[in-house]
Formats: sequence, structure tokens, C-alpha cells
Amino acid sequence: MTTSKRKPKLSAVNHLQGVLTVLDGKTKLPTAEVLTAIREMVSDALAVLQEPDPLKRRIAFVLLAVQESTEVNVREVRGKRITRVTVVDQPLYHWALEEIHALAGAA
Repeated sequence: MTTSKRKPKLSAVNHLQGVLTVLDGKTKLPTAEVLTAIREMVSDALAVLQEPDPLKRRIAFVLLAVQESTEVNVREVRGKRITRVTVVDQPLYHWALEEIHALAGAA
């Protein structure tokens, strides 16, 4: 009988924390904008994954999906505030809306 040694599985949280550690290192090659964007996305993902309540975690994940799948531009035209929302990731946006409707129906 053979026994195989398995590497211990790292959780998604450990992987994301590892990315943050690398980003904080001294050998930053990407641009500052890329690093900032990655840092924000990883921090948001960590916050969602670390939520202990499954319902709150699901809601946070759906809200994060809506945020990541859209761009919001606000400007003033003739004294009126105009908000334009552009969907940049259709499949993710549609999934998030389906989840919102499912959550609303379950309430």
C-alpha cells in the first residue's frame, strides 16, 4: 500500500493574504495604479471571505460582483447631477442581479 504525502491545502484567505504580502514587498514591478487596483480587489475579497455569517457573506459577494461588473461616472450638467452606470462585465452583472432577486424572494 502506498501512501502519498499531500501538501497541506491553503485556504483562499491564505492565498489572498500571500498576494498582499508580495505586493508589500520591495520588488514592485507593476505600476502603482495596478498595485492599487489589485490591493483593493484582494482586500475586498478577503473581507467577503472572512465574514462568518453565510447570508452576510453571500450578500457581500453579490454586492462585490455588482461593483466589479459596473463603472459609475458622475458629472454635473447645467447644475444637475448626472449618474451614468456602464456594465463592463455582462455575465457577472447578470449573475449578480439573479442573486439579488433570489435573495429578495427568500426574505
